[in-house]
Amino acid sequence: MKSSRSSFGRAPAVPGSRRALLRPWYRLRGWWRHLRISRGLTRVLGPQYHRSRERIEIDITYLCNLRCFNCNRSVRQAPEALHLPLATITAFVDQSIVRGKRWRRIRVLGGEPTLHPTFFEIIEELRRYRQTYPECLIEVVTNGHGEAVQSRLAQLPADIWIENSAKTGEVQPAFGPFNLAPVDDTAYRHADFRNGCAIMRDCGMGLTPLGYFPCAVAGGIARITGEGGGRSELPTDEDDMTELVERLCKLCGRFRDGHYVPTNLRPALLEERMSPTWIALYRAWWRKHKPRRSLPESLRESSGPTEPLS
Repeated sequence: MKSSRSSFGRAPAVPGSRRALLRPWYRLRGWWRHLRISRGLTRVLGPQYHRSRERIEIDITYLCNLRCFNCNRSVRQAPEALHLPLATITAFVDQSIVRGKRWRRIRVLGGEPTLHPTFFEIIEELRRYRQTYPECLIEVVTNGHGEAVQSRLAQLPADIWIENSAKTGEVQPAFGPFNLAPVDDTAYRHADFRNGCAIMRDCGMGLTPLGYFPCAVAGGIARITGEGGGRSELPTDEDDMTELVERLCKLCGRFRDGHYVPTNLRPALLEERMSPTWIALYRAWWRKHKPRRSLPESLRESSGPTEPLS
């Protein structure tokens, strides 16, 4: 298998020559998305998106060496050195082989995945899976920040692909407003959250320290809500995880667009944005997990007005 050491870097943008043509198209897609997720159309057409059966993203740790605004794993908002046990990866590989599960792509993420205490052992377990299914792409998604991370990346076997965003600071203009919960927005009062979004189809289902979820973002949300609910075993292909989609997508800012919008067709995100439900969830998380530490400024009772949504 051909290896890649290139930095995929920023999410792709639309060339200037095509921007004027594609802007109306994405506006039309946004209009259709808002109509498509209504309860009425969902009853007729069913959910818009379903989780992938051939792609999976594995969040092996929530430890990170950056604290990026609007992190959709809540690394900045609720920092925690929570790791996925190596035994869980072993069980995932064993179950996948026994069931004849043919993964097209397995992505290893975090947090910053290279900071996991048994990072290389995890990679070797996934390579064991590929001994049975050599067509599977194994990819490490990294921020590429700092000498320690770069050193570990350089030690990876040549058959592991690397997606390196090469981050250098906390502000990520290409991020989306993850912490703007659609349930807080009156524009989504008629939404059926079972529709999910394109992440669980295009990026894949998720395996996190809390279990299997429709997508890895959903597992990160469950870490903050404290409700759990992830599957403890590799789900069958018949399991749509519908109840998890409905419960967790109502909190996820990615539900609002539903699909990828090129970076230069949406406003740059230069500050941390949160809606009231997320502020309450993070306050509760901090009081439970870090009772002896003061709340971050953005979560204090005395902080400014909450984020307007509509």
